[in-house]
Amino acid sequence: MREIKHIVIHCSAGYGDRKSIEKFWKETLGWKVPGYHFLIEQDGTVHKLAALESVTNGVKGFNTSSIHICYIGGVDPKNVKRAMDSRTDAQKAGLINCIRESLEWAKQHQGVRNVKILGHRDFSPDKNGNGVIEPWERIKECPSFDAILEYQWMMI
Repeated sequence: MREIKHIVIHCSAGYGDRKSIEKFWKETLGWKVPGYHFLIEQDGTVHKLAALESVTNGVKGFNTSSIHICYIGGVDPKNVKRAMDSRTDAQKAGLINCIRESLEWAKQHQGVRNVKILGHRDFSPDKNGNGVIEPWERIKECPSFDAILEYQWMMI
């Protein structure tokens, strides 16, 4: 069984549905496996796209030790080039449920005390070496909110 070190929160950076997202992965990116384990629609519907024991394509270089959860949105609906926390209340609840499910699954195989809940943006390089990924250092804004701060209570 793979060891989980990260639960990574993503946004889709658009408002396409599950089918269009999966089509993009296959046809544009050429991926054979999904980008995420979970995908959460605006109404809170959760799609499990991959088994938690499977490796997905969420963050290059970190996928073997990560579980990936994505909500649809994360950008301004009027300007998809502008990052925006667009989560609905239903998506916020869905994210918490997916994190809980991921932690419970991991607990069956390992300790979870050191598992970190991060946003995709938190894998950007720390260019100034101060231990914090500052806004100017981010490769991308995904998931368009501070996942570390938002979900730290779940790891207590």
